[in-house]
Amino acid sequence: MASDPYTYPGTETLRNRLGLTDEKTLIEAERRLTQARGAEAARLTFPATTDGYRALHKHLFQDLYDWAGQDRTVNIAKGGSSFAAVPYVARELDKRFADMGAQSGFRGLPRDEFFDRLGDHINEINAIHPFREGNGRTMRHHAAQLAREAGHPIRIAAIDKDKWMEASRHGFLTGDHRGMAAVLSAAAVKRDLAPEARIGPAGIAMLPNRAPPEGQRYRVTLAKAREELERYLPAARQQAAERLRELIGESAPSTAIANARTELAYVRHAKGPIYQSHLLTYLGVRQVDAVVTAQQTPLERVREIGAALGVQINGQQSAQLQRAVRALERPILPPGHSPGQERLAELFIKNTPEKNHADPRLSPAQAIVDAAMKTAADRGESARMVATIRESTRQLVADRIKAGGSLDGEIGRAAQVQAPAPRDKDRSR
Repeated sequence: MASDPYTYPGTETLRNRLGLTDEKTLIEAERRLTQARGAEAARLTFPATTDGYRALHKHLFQDLYDWAGQDRTVNIAKGGSSFAAVPYVARELDKRFADMGAQSGFRGLPRDEFFDRLGDHINEINAIHPFREGNGRTMRHHAAQLAREAGHPIRIAAIDKDKWMEASRHGFLTGDHRGMAAVLSAAAVKRDLAPEARIGPAGIAMLPNRAPPEGQRYRVTLAKAREELERYLPAARQQAAERLRELIGESAPSTAIANARTELAYVRHAKGPIYQSHLLTYLGVRQVDAVVTAQQTPLERVREIGAALGVQINGQQSAQLQRAVRALERPILPPGHSPGQERLAELFIKNTPEKNHADPRLSPAQAIVDAAMKTAADRGESARMVATIRESTRQLVADRIKAGGSLDGEIGRAAQVQAPAPRDKDRSR
């Protein structure tokens, strides 16, 4: 990228302190130097703050780059979708670490809950991608430190790089952090309690093998099934985790513990019951037969609906399932848009003006809308015209947030230009 100030002119090789201009040589030097610095970092403690995170990056890359530990000054993208735009990097990073600090760095949590929150934390940092290079290595060392301090240590060398990349890609495009949580959990030093999913066709999670459910079966639409899942799944996850801990504490038979682990993995898997309901809808299935009663616990309810979904999935042709999975996972954002910015723009439209003003990320955007409305009112526009300008400005601001552009007064003026001209009150009817 000739226009990239971080690279040597006419190349994609990053400017570096070693003066290396060959890309392969730089990559090898970077691997060796950061590996040595990483061994040092494992014996150090970096504050769980934004500045501490920057200090970790600086420690790892201090031998290579003058800008180590500094937020990037250029926009970057991967696979056609952009990471957080430069104006939002510092603010989003501060928010992420403030959220983690409010949760005491995820300390004192059971293993499964800890890795769920850690996966979400790392997934969001990945969407920000604060540095020009070295984001993945910094995230892995940061995750290892948090895990060590929370009593759930992981080994960085045990992180499956291919699965890490896939979880990063999936989380970046969809906002679903469960794949990242699974990758980090799998690298834990103590893995005996880690739930492992039973994988079916097309990578879909399945329930443990068991006898068919007993009781009166009812025909349930997929829309109703999905509504039930969204209502009961959070409680079902908690019950599944508690059930597994109880079985382990009671020294239950290994088969029962293994099934409980598989069930827990199923209710937490990215391709678990809710995903499967969307998949079957895409395939044209409209209803399933499930045993559903008012006396069921949330876990029992989810288990029975999941079993019904599994019957339908197993009845589909493999090629059709694969095509449906690919269609559901196809990126839906246009080039240049970031999933994080897309969600921020949606929040801006959804919020009341008061909520936008209370959110430091959205306050400048709401101020533009307010200014455009005030200008229109001061000009003597009708209430209808002021409302039109408000909505036009809101949409323009949201589009600018999606694209990562700057927010300035030109947006408000553009909205007023696009607003319909007021009727001439003296015009004959």
